[in-house]
Amino acid sequence: MLRTIFCVAAVLTASLNRQVAAQTFQNGRAPLVVGQTQDVRLEIALADAQPANRTAVVQGLPSATTIKLRLDHISGANVPLGAIVVIRDASNNEVARYAGAELVKERRIWTPLIKGTSAQVEVAGQPQAGAEFRVLIGAVASNVPPLKPTLNIVRDFDLENIEYIRVNQPEMFVASRPVAKISFVSSEGPAACTGFMVTDDWMLTNHHCINTDEICKSADVIFGFNKSDSPLGDEMQKCLRLVDNDEDLDAALIEVAGSPGKRWGFLSFSDSIPTLNEAAVVVQHPAGFPKFVSRIDCVVSTMPADGVKIGKESDFGHSCDTMDGSSGSPVLRRADLKVMGLHHWGFVDQVEKWSAENRAVQIRFIRERFGL
Repeated sequence: MLRTIFCVAAVLTASLNRQVAAQTFQNGRAPLVVGQTQDVRLEIALADAQPANRTAVVQGLPSATTIKLRLDHISGANVPLGAIVVIRDASNNEVARYAGAELVKERRIWTPLIKGTSAQVEVAGQPQAGAEFRVLIGAVASNVPPLKPTLNIVRDFDLENIEYIRVNQPEMFVASRPVAKISFVSSEGPAACTGFMVTDDWMLTNHHCINTDEICKSADVIFGFNKSDSPLGDEMQKCLRLVDNDEDLDAALIEVAGSPGKRWGFLSFSDSIPTLNEAAVVVQHPAGFPKFVSRIDCVVSTMPADGVKIGKESDFGHSCDTMDGSSGSPVLRRADLKVMGLHHWGFVDQVEKWSAENRAVQIRFIRERFGL
């Protein structure tokens, strides 16, 4: 078994040209941080006499597949009635709009992901005497898939594209639908993890991915991201709030807007404790790429195992192939495709036991902690 870092463009997707390397931290247990967050500091104002000065075009990195903007409200609380901010992509399609009062209340808003490398921001409405509406475009986060993602691969590279699974393993494809990519902005830059619906409104992921309401509010949850040329997937919803989290179990429960579980379904939990050599399946967005499945040579390899808190033995080891970005993926029991674990840890180079073995949190501990 060997940890290998190499270009997987031919295996994963044909569109990985002009990309930057993935950044990682906290050996083996961290969100995938890709691209850059750049300060912009462009101000636009409704009261400006020149209509052109009510609009700004923001450019991200040339190699970005998607960007998102941070809007900061910088005027007083007395906003003209009907004042709005409109966001459009490079093709002039409206992406989002925010009422002036909403921006006053939130003070800072991250827009949804915008496909492409640029976006246009416009303030609109009628100026009013004694009221003002000024918006600062504070930052742009450019998302660039990694050219050389870190692979936590046991034996051979066995990840399978979800479109292959759709044709050849239809029951597994159905089970994969509640799994989504989470795209958010961390202190290190734009980042990606995986999560899965456990009710119509709640999603489970890792604490090391989403652990504050600020990070949650920057996050987009992307369903149906099955092809590399559709980075916004079939449906994209915002993270509304951090419902609960537990650092020792490396688990976070978030509320997702729009009740996506009603359309995409949600995963059921297994009542059984994982057993050694039990066949498993991991549905994931490795390296922030489209959805992949690990099922070949994918078994419970150690049971039980230490987790974040030494001595608690809250984890189990598994031999399912993952990458950075797979954090928060469900580990399913192959027999019934119910969740038996929450993947959260790749290889740890300085610990021989875990230098070529992945880890997941036993779902029974998370269910007990969150009351699921």
